[in-house]
Amino acid sequence: MPQPLPTNNYVFQPWQDAYAKCLHHEQVGNTIGDATALVRARILGYAMLETPSDTGRDFLAREINSCDDDDEFERLATLYITHFLRCFRAATGRTRSPSTHPSRPSFDATQETLQYLLEEAPQNHATAKQKALIRDGYRCMLTGAFDIVSVKEKPHILPADAPVTFTQAAHIFPESTNVGMSGVNQDGAKHEYAATVWTVMARFGDTFVFDELNGPNVHRLENVMTLRGDEHTHFEMLNLWLESTNTPHTYTPQTTHPMYRWNIPTTVTFTTPDPEKLPLPSPDYLRLHAAAARVAHLSGAGEYITEILRDMEKTRVLSNDGSSALLLTAALEGISVH
Repeated sequence: MPQPLPTNNYVFQPWQDAYAKCLHHEQVGNTIGDATALVRARILGYAMLETPSDTGRDFLAREINSCDDDDEFERLATLYITHFLRCFRAATGRTRSPSTHPSRPSFDATQETLQYLLEEAPQNHATAKQKALIRDGYRCMLTGAFDIVSVKEKPHILPADAPVTFTQAAHIFPESTNVGMSGVNQDGAKHEYAATVWTVMARFGDTFVFDELNGPNVHRLENVMTLRGDEHTHFEMLNLWLESTNTPHTYTPQTTHPMYRWNIPTTVTFTTPDPEKLPLPSPDYLRLHAAAARVAHLSGAGEYITEILRDMEKTRVLSNDGSSALLLTAALEGISVH
């Protein structure tokens, strides 16, 4: 459920001015009954509140304060919807099947197989999934359910009465972020979209994740989690996120609705048998994902994006009255149902 922006408690003048501008646009949206204007005001207001660093807040405040009119404020809000939230937020209606790789060795727990997986850097989804399974003990990192494919091939790994499930390799930063960055699309629209995504991420999160996740590096284990199918879906729909705690690699899972917490404990701690060769998911990546989820949930932008994606699936002709303007913007910015 979207929440009104809290009171402006900023003392630092640039932050106070920027947040006041968001509150003003929210008030205008309420006055004229414009739900879209409310989302735009709240997306930037909650982004101000949720950015994980003061440097990121400085950047965002500077951008908001530079908006001279309503159109510029609208464009900035749309930029953060299409290049920040949409980066993490999956399209609706996607279906997946458990990943396999026809050329990989039989999953037989032999030393040769383990060595193969440890030495080969994850260059694709399938290899990343296999390495993540080894790191995560062949289990969903949140529910603890064992991967059914692994259990069939290695029944001795399953404790008595332990639950089994199909698992998937969940990317914190989606694989699609880097699509179109090279080859025939070099310097094209998709390249420009991806480049803008990484720029927004660097400013908001004060971390240059592009340097770490460029190209096939998006499959590095720091960006991959073994999750049960439902948890994977909720994670990439921003219905589920992980809040950091004071204990390293220990998180409190949060959801937008209690029914999404099925079999998820109050806290989870990630471990690895080899921190160097099988590194854990990056706390920085999870922190950015959590910030995006909170912003989407509190601002109402999550529902807003869902509507855009559904409209894009159904719409073939744009309206003449301008009501399809945001839909057209989303399409031109590279949002696609994948």
